[in-house]
Amino acid sequence: MEKEVSYIAKRYRKGRFSADKGWKRLGIASSFRVRRMRIAAAIASFVVLTGTAAVIYHHVSISETNVGIPQNQPVNPREVVRIIDFEDTPLPVVVDRIREVYGVEVVNLPDNADNYRLSLHYEGNPMELVETINDILDINMTIKE
Repeated sequence: MEKEVSYIAKRYRKGRFSADKGWKRLGIASSFRVRRMRIAAAIASFVVLTGTAAVIYHHVSISETNVGIPQNQPVNPREVVRIIDFEDTPLPVVVDRIREVYGVEVVNLPDNADNYRLSLHYEGNPMELVETINDILDINMTIKE
């Protein structure tokens, strides 16, 4: 037993049996670090891209696109294509938002308009939007001439 202890004592070097150095001698340590860095970079990229997409979506929730209409010609508000979103919104609020976004007046609301609620993402002109709402809620609203 004393020979074994003496043998180990003569040949022992600090850190000789370190797990990190063992992995390095096998050539594995650097790949673990690189892999961890790649995973961290992928997660950071995902977080940044997701955050950017959320900010862009939030800022574009109501946007205006004049499709195929030259800038120097007058634009009929009934033909302007816009994006509008509603999430469990009462019908009177929907009508107010249509007036704000499209600049048109919606008439013939049902008597119990407060009882109707609407969740909808829509891209198009106000005429088609009102027709879509009429189909969904089975009502007869129109745009005032």
